[in-house]
Amino acid sequence: MTVIHLLADMNISPKTVEVLEQHEWDIVRISQFLPVNASDQEILKFARQEGRVIITQDLDFSALLALVATIVPA
Repeated sequence: MTVIHLLADMNISPKTVEVLEQHEWDIVRISQFLPVNASDQEILKFARQEGRVIITQDLDFSALLALVATIVPA
């Protein structure tokens, strides 16, 4: 079985993360590792390094991801 490692962005409620943890999802909040004012680029870099999928409500992440993918190969 494949395990998906999740990373909750700042705009995801700690209660949501708690419920997912209770259901044995592998999820952490970005605030556990980076300052609350970390840039989207820092969050993307951290997620890539840790092999985590970002859960966010930040609408500009998709544009940033598309831009990064065209500049920096995986």
